[in-house]
Amino acid sequence: LFCIVCYFLLENSTIISELIEKSNKLRYKGFVTFILTGLFKYGLLVIGISIIVILSFLLIKEKISKDS
Repeated sequence: LFCIVCYFLLENSTIISELIEKSNKLRYKGFVTFILTGLFKYGLLVIGISIIVILSFLLIKEKISKDS
């Protein structure tokens, strides 16, 4: 849940837009910063969702094996 909460905080905050504005003075005009923050944001989302799905699958598998 921590990863998903961090994703939503980054999505709804102004931190990323401020970083891109400050990095506009660099060579690639903030493109690298935009890509890295996007990868970090969506990485957090994917990790958070996949942990929940994997733990749910293992819990269901354990419950089925105990019943049989």
